[in-house]
Amino acid sequence: MKEYYQDDSARIYYDRELNALFLEYTGRVKNEEHFIQINTAVLNAFRELDTHKFVADIRKMGVISLNSQRWVVDVLLPGMMDHLKGKKLYHAQLLDPSEVFSKVSAGNIRNKSTTVDTGFEVHQFSDESVLREQLAANA
Repeated sequence: MKEYYQDDSARIYYDRELNALFLEYTGRVKNEEHFIQINTAVLNAFRELDTHKFVADIRKMGVISLNSQRWVVDVLLPGMMDHLKGKKLYHAQLLDPSEVFSKVSAGNIRNKSTTVDTGFEVHQFSDESVLREQLAANA
């Protein structure tokens, strides 16, 4: 694994075995500026890699503002798509069903992401082993 970013709230790393970039929230995001800082690091790391798979583990993320959600749909996802030059982005979210606010933010991003590209969808999982199986199968 290659690590790209780490602070008190998040860790960004590349899993070579699964050929996927992971954003793992390890704690609550402090504010909108912090969220954008973390996700800008995601975009920069993604642009360095030859992968089409991105996983956001948002089980510990906390509440994300509507502006931050919009930033994901308007900046992060289109930036990833541009880098892929026509390949399909496989984006998955790992959710904790008991974390209501994270689930709401994730659902909003998932619903709005349909505007990013035709046929684009965000896959949501609550079981990490099922997510990893899907990543391995999606070569």
